[in-house]
Amino acid sequence: MTKYSSEFKVKLVNEYLEGQISILSLAKKYGIPSKSPIYNWVHEAEANGLSSLKNKRSHKEYSQDFKLSVIEYYKLHEISRLDTAIHFKISPSQVSSWIYIYNHHGVVGLRRRPRGRRPLMAKRKKKTHLSSSKEEKYKQEILDLKSKLHDTEMDRDILKALKALRENNHSSRKQK
Repeated sequence: MTKYSSEFKVKLVNEYLEGQISILSLAKKYGIPSKSPIYNWVHEAEANGLSSLKNKRSHKEYSQDFKLSVIEYYKLHEISRLDTAIHFKISPSQVSSWIYIYNHHGVVGLRRRPRGRRPLMAKRKKKTHLSSSKEEKYKQEILDLKSKLHDTEMDRDILKALKALRENNHSSRKQK
């Protein structure tokens, strides 16, 4: 069960969008301990409409490729986790979870895991590190290379801008 109903979220967002009250004042008025949920609701409603505030009660399973595309989008576009979640229409906490898993376990950690209780009579094995398949290794390498390429392109753009500034500064000194 969710903490806040869809109707309550829509009510608060509409109240904020009318422009008569701030997010912090709304949080105090309705006894919400933090302004961040209201901020997230407003941000999501502005991006996807008020219908996006409807409580989603599905336990959807996402593929490893989808999780990788979310992480890649987050890393390459250099936007917030909230904006990434809004773009893919998923929960911001889900994005954070996948990024954490990826940073600690790599592509292998994003595999689907069997659900349900383990058999009682199964032999207990020591917890071992997940081994990755060739495909997962390639995916990991591709994502790492894309990240390095993005960083290199950013460095190049910064250096070009610096060069242009220096040339502009140098030419303005000659004119004096």
